[in-house]
Amino acid sequence: MIRRRSNGWQVMVYAGRDPLSGRKKWLSQQVNASRREAERVERRLLIEVADGRHEGTRATTMGELLDQWIAWRAGNGKDISPRTLNDYRNLVENKIKPGLGTLPIGKVDVRVLDAFYGNLRQSGNDRFKGRPLSGSRVRDVHVIISGALSLATRYRWVPYNPAVHARPPAGRNAQRAVPTPEQVRQVSAAVADDPELALFLRLSVTTGLRPGEVCALRWMDVDLEAAELEVNGNIITAKGLPSGYVRRPPKSINGIRVLALDRRTVKMLRAHKAHRAAVTAGLAGELAADTYLFSMRPDGSRPVRPDAMTKRFTALAKRLGHGYTLYGLRHFMATQLGAVAEAGTVRGRMGHGSLAVTSIYTRRVAEADRAAAEHMAQLLDESRGLPARR
Repeated sequence: MIRRRSNGWQVMVYAGRDPLSGRKKWLSQQVNASRREAERVERRLLIEVADGRHEGTRATTMGELLDQWIAWRAGNGKDISPRTLNDYRNLVENKIKPGLGTLPIGKVDVRVLDAFYGNLRQSGNDRFKGRPLSGSRVRDVHVIISGALSLATRYRWVPYNPAVHARPPAGRNAQRAVPTPEQVRQVSAAVADDPELALFLRLSVTTGLRPGEVCALRWMDVDLEAAELEVNGNIITAKGLPSGYVRRPPKSINGIRVLALDRRTVKMLRAHKAHRAAVTAGLAGELAADTYLFSMRPDGSRPVRPDAMTKRFTALAKRLGHGYTLYGLRHFMATQLGAVAEAGTVRGRMGHGSLAVTSIYTRRVAEADRAAAEHMAQLLDESRGLPARR
């Protein structure tokens, strides 16, 4: 809790109950600075409470434990995506607390958890809509509960973690819809009058990049002379971020990769770059290397949001009568290359396989990857009568 005071902010954090009187205890600290500094102090105090550094801070209910675990998870130094953390908070408030929040942590056993997971699967336990949760979402809930109870076990608030023995229901993995080559060519024809969207979708198809990876591309990542691009970032959007988004590096070294580009994609990139340069020159500036390929701002200083591009594509696919998502274009590439390329080439292009670190730093593209780029281009362009590169 942060309250405005005449000379600053008062930060108050619930610290459990006094073991003798049973009264609620609060940690309070005056912050004579900005609200952002007050928020940092609040996070620090919450972590101290979770670490048990203050007398009487033992969590007594699952709701209290979950609040302390969220604070600990956000500030324990282990990398976590802002979007993931925001998702955890939403699940805690809308799914877990309504069902388990008032229970003493000592009463949360395997039987209670199994019943709770079954209820989520059937009715969702949502304070607003009550829709059933998918198996994968129930497992997300299980991850949070298991983490919170693990923290309680480590602090010896409970003798063991019952979530270890609980069994959330396994959901059936839905098969992701993948377009056919003809459907992808229909999409290309439908956006022919929108060069920027056409380029975005072509990169999605020919490179297999995730939507967030395409949004994260900057001009410094593209080498038009060598017909290559380097994938080294991903755009993450979440509430609470200062700009509403953050550009993050890939989760592993495998995500950093250099991919070959086909001749037509390079031609489209040159035209797009020339257009961007002309727009920037009209603002009495120059196209900077660190600006984004796809941006709603004339100077390219801010990337387009992945969810905005997903919505645009969903509307387009619906209009064409296609039943797949923007992410389906990535799986289209993997499916098509899987029939003609070695598994290592496909994994490398998708960013899933192990790549030699030296190849990343020397910016070399294997001949197999070059052939993969040309194969994807031929799938897209064969109906146009364009010659394949020899």
